Amino acid sequence: MDTTLLLVAALILMFGAFFLLVYGFVPEEVNEDEIYGYRLTKRKRLIAENSIYAMVLPVVQIFAHYFSTYLPDHKWARLANIRADLREKLMRSGFMGAYTPNEFLGLSCVAGVGMFLAGMTISTLLFDSPKIGLAIVLGGVGTYMPTLQLSSAINDRLVEIDRKLPYTVDLLVLSMRAGLDFMTALDRVVMRGLEQNPDDAIVQELGVVLQEMRVGTARSDALINLCERVKSEYLQSMVGAILQSEKRGSPLALVLEVQIGTIRTKRTQKVEKLASQAAVKILLPLMFIFAAVLVVVIGAMVLKVKNQ
Repeated sequence: MDTTLLLVAALILMFGAFFLLVYGFVPEEVNEDEIYGYRLTKRKRLIAENSIYAMVLPVVQIFAHYFSTYLPDHKWARLANIRADLREKLMRSGFMGAYTPNEFLGLSCVAGVGMFLAGMTISTLLFDSPKIGLAIVLGGVGTYMPTLQLSSAINDRLVEIDRKLPYTVDLLVLSMRAGLDFMTALDRVVMRGLEQNPDDAIVQELGVVLQEMRVGTARSDALINLCERVKSEYLQSMVGAILQSEKRGSPLALVLEVQIGTIRTKRTQKVEKLASQAAVKILLPLMFIFAAVLVVVIGAMVLKVKNQ
């Protein structure tokens, strides 16, 4: 027991020494990537609301500083591709954790080191000695965990956009029916949506469209950029209809109203399709359950006959 306590104390000291070592190499001025707009607002809110995020962020920024300083894009082409891919995914996820690409790489390193130390501690408590192999495996899993979380955030955000798209466009159509033009109606919907929920995904994307139109981007180009950012089939079909209405001169409010009805019909058909597939997918687990029950019943009968 005393040996176990000594090992745990040694691991805790190792953990503390690691963070002291990291902070010992902190430069006087950490070169951070510039953040602004919604990402900056979200970071300030996360720092105020999440104490763990506020504690981990400085360590993540230290790793990010060294990534950007010693592994620049012009010297490491593969890292440049990774950063570009992360930049796109972070944007599609709604800027998960308000991280920049370098900070996300730093988060992966921090998660890997944390899981490695956790593996050392757990193996010491269970086996009275640290298992380095197990700790290395857990460290690899920890390094990959932020990537899994990023993919999950992208999927969740896409589902949220598809779910809230009909309601948001309904508000836009009502504003246009009341006599407002498209840009003014879009501005009203975005402002009201941000007041109610600043993290609303569809309102954020429409806000980007509004900003692009204000700086002189054509409405068609701003909507095409929206489709490139959000890989939603419902949104792409609606934008395609809007672009066709511009060429033909059709009333935009009528086109949007028709598209919302089409989107709701498609969603209903998709739900019905998934419900019909569920009955087929559940057959295989039911077969295993039935087989297990059959083995138990027949086995009990065979044992009873054998004993008699």
